[in-house]
Amino acid sequence: MIERREGCRIVVSLKAASHVESPVEAAATLAAAIEAEIVGLFVKEDAMIDLAGLPFARTLGFGTGRSQALTRDAMERAFSRGEILCRRTLSARAERAQVKWSFQTMRGEVAGGIRSALGMGDFLVLSRERRGGDVSDVMGEVRSGGTGVRGIVVASQRFSRPDGGPVIAIDEGGAGGEETILLASRIAAVTGTGLVVLAVAHTDEEAGRIADRSRELAGLGSNPDIHRFPSGDPRWIAAALARSSPSFVVADMEGDLFRNDEDVRRLLDASAAPIALVRAADGQD
Repeated sequence: MIERREGCRIVVSLKAASHVESPVEAAATLAAAIEAEIVGLFVKEDAMIDLAGLPFARTLGFGTGRSQALTRDAMERAFSRGEILCRRTLSARAERAQVKWSFQTMRGEVAGGIRSALGMGDFLVLSRERRGGDVSDVMGEVRSGGTGVRGIVVASQRFSRPDGGPVIAIDEGGAGGEETILLASRIAAVTGTGLVVLAVAHTDEEAGRIADRSRELAGLGSNPDIHRFPSGDPRWIAAALARSSPSFVVADMEGDLFRNDEDVRRLLDASAAPIALVRAADGQD
């Protein structure tokens, strides 16, 4: 189950200073909910530095429209500035959330840096920088269980945290649904927002079981708003996410809704809020 565990961390991949706010915000919220440490990971990409050294590499000045040669030294300086800004942003947000944090800088390529930084039971926070961006390769690796990662949080650059937006849990009734409700209820508690459960089920009986489990797991003092949706068509869920303006979304990574890459993209596109995709705890069916 989602609980505080010694050594559990939130690893947030920080690629550029202009894309840091939303993943840091998502990481801080999640860290506060499960009392975990945030690890900021900044990768200075060798491929970008090598590209800057090519004769045709140019940079276009904002406002002037003038281009000039892009050198390796200029790219190194740009990475150093980005590293400083990312570290400052993470430090300020983690301190406001009153969670532990650390910061790592690596050279190489982003995917390799992420793999080397992750440990068993960690969560990974990624920035989705543009509509249509694909995180399916990372999801496939995590879903296979080979990394030992408990979940991924995909933070959209469109996110502007709404006042009082609900936390939405998408429960398809499987073992991962229990993790989903527990995490969503914790996020709702630390953010002071409502909890909405989307019960995705084939029958009314299945939906009833999901509703009963949701109320039990959410605990005393919580009154989740539960809505039933039919299985098999993610467009209904996507429409609900677009309509409700949530502050956070939690779902079962191993559920049917997230098995198809096209459906994953549709659901990620539907919500500007961070979407946490969690795996069932070891030992659950």
